[in-house]
Amino acid sequence: MDNGNLQIKEGYLFQYRFIQLLKSLIPKQVNLAKELIDVLDISQDGAYRRLRCETAFSLDEAVKICFHYSVPLEALNNEVPDVVTFHFHELDNEVARFRGYLSGLTQQLSAFRKHQAPHIHYAAEDIPMFYHFGWPELAAFKVLYWMKSILNVPALEQIRFPFDVAEWIDPQVFEQLYQLYAEIPGTEIWSDETIESTLQQIRFYWDAGFFENKDSALVILNQTEEMIRRMARQAETGQKIGYNGASTGAPLKMYLCDLMIGNNSIYVETGDSAASFIGYNTFNSIMTKNEAFNQQHWRWMENLSKKSIQISGMAEKIRNQFFKGQLRKVEALKQHIVSDIED
Repeated sequence: MDNGNLQIKEGYLFQYRFIQLLKSLIPKQVNLAKELIDVLDISQDGAYRRLRCETAFSLDEAVKICFHYSVPLEALNNEVPDVVTFHFHELDNEVARFRGYLSGLTQQLSAFRKHQAPHIHYAAEDIPMFYHFGWPELAAFKVLYWMKSILNVPALEQIRFPFDVAEWIDPQVFEQLYQLYAEIPGTEIWSDETIESTLQQIRFYWDAGFFENKDSALVILNQTEEMIRRMARQAETGQKIGYNGASTGAPLKMYLCDLMIGNNSIYVETGDSAASFIGYNTFNSIMTKNEAFNQQHWRWMENLSKKSIQISGMAEKIRNQFFKGQLRKVEALKQHIVSDIED
């Protein structure tokens, strides 16, 4: 079989397809041969012989590569589109796993940013989690909620807010995640319900007595208000804003959707490859690079945007009405807390 200048020996077709898949997953400026040398601990000659399909990958080598690049072997077989393999980060009540989860997100965003034409499409049932990380106390509140109320970390059972997140997680990771997300071009689809989960979490913590006092709850609401105002600036300028409050230059298209989004869904394009992330368990997600699934996911995302109104750089009246409505929700919760009688 002749593929360009490469003669594929009989029995090496899957290896050839595997190599093409790897090339599509890594940035174009990365040398795949050097990557294989490092991952498989083989010589330069051995790496090139495998890339030329003169030497077969052993099963152990194929598995190592799949783990390194998060590629399921199933991805090679486009004849079974009804079978999809997902990757997920296992979380339990161990803080170390949550740290690993945040570290994994950092690595994924760093890898996306290195590609020549990355783009993140985000259908946001909830406010994209990265935005909460732009404000120290708001980031600490979200982490406390996730670890205490979702993951049931035993050591946090009696902890109330304010919460010294630095004792558990290096705060620099929040700045890194926010900045990385802000530097990647994106499309976001919001609805009138997108802010609700964050407000419900704040109200639940207040009603349950998990805030030390009113001031600690109002700090979170003030920072939520600042976050919404920054989102409005992004929509107005059509550009993402970095951790320091300045534009990163990364273009942003923002849509307002009247339909129920249903769950957080993310579709990532990196030039000649794609990945889908589907939200579950409040803040975690499962990921696949399955071509058939990605095509279906993209059609759903595209259809959702067509049924939405673009509010970035246009539709000024609708945009202003939307964000004013979100700020009114924050103010209403402030008034609920201010007027409440503390025990």
